[in-house]
Amino acid sequence: MINTTWLNTFKTLVEVGHFTHTAEKLYMTQPGVSQHIKKLEASLSVDLIIREGKAFELTEQGRLVYDYACDLATREKALIENLTFDDPESGHLSFSASGAIVTALYPSLLSLQKQYSGLRVNVEAAPNKRILESVADGTIDSGIVTASTQHPELSTEYLGQLELCLIGEKEMVSNMSAYEAIRQQGIINHPDAQYYLQKIFDDSGIEELKQADWKDFHKVSYINQHSQILQPVSLGIGVTVLPKVAIDYSEYSNNVDVWPTKQLVSEPLYFVQKKRRKLPARYSFLLDVIKATKFS
Repeated sequence: MINTTWLNTFKTLVEVGHFTHTAEKLYMTQPGVSQHIKKLEASLSVDLIIREGKAFELTEQGRLVYDYACDLATREKALIENLTFDDPESGHLSFSASGAIVTALYPSLLSLQKQYSGLRVNVEAAPNKRILESVADGTIDSGIVTASTQHPELSTEYLGQLELCLIGEKEMVSNMSAYEAIRQQGIINHPDAQYYLQKIFDDSGIEELKQADWKDFHKVSYINQHSQILQPVSLGIGVTVLPKVAIDYSEYSNNVDVWPTKQLVSEPLYFVQKKRRKLPARYSFLLDVIKATKFS
């Protein structure tokens, strides 16, 4: 590895052109400058200058080393400038949330990327546990979860409530009660269906659902592709429970409806990030998009 102190002395000598003036500029003695040059030459096993009395000429190897020193100085200056300038319009945005939330946010994030070509949007749909693990180990920078965390490395910011809806084909919702539809048509199952449906049973205020239990109902289909969960529902094959935003951004939204509840069924949303890490300025765009999205 090249000694950068010796290299800087050599670069200064070439630019100043005089040993004494170089020593004055670097607050060194003239013998100290000569010693640095000799040590640099010895470490590289080449002659860098040809001495002619008090003057000198660069060898071909000296020119190569000087060019390298100049390039290194330029890169160092650029690095320092980049470290002190946090460009809000460029860099990676890494983010994770449930499929429904990603579906709601992604169009706005793509619009941002189109507006600011320097942004790189990396989005992953994942359950709460994986989001927390990924933020904690640095795989992603931020996420949205539906439960606060006591993880010592993470901090959370409350965003609002995520509304959950019991969803069926439009005509079915008009003609059947929620309980009748679940009992007769069955459930379109997905990774969060049991948890969401239990929330509907417990919190909706619908009397006939209070004693309902997941195991009592037939599961007519299972799908883990979030964008396709509402397809069988729109065809009247079964009913399901999803966040309201999943309907708003679905291609099947015109063919489905929700059963009204006496009470809003929802769960809290939290923005999560590393506790002691300040996110770059570009994440202000992400937070603006999140806060502008209606989740209930």
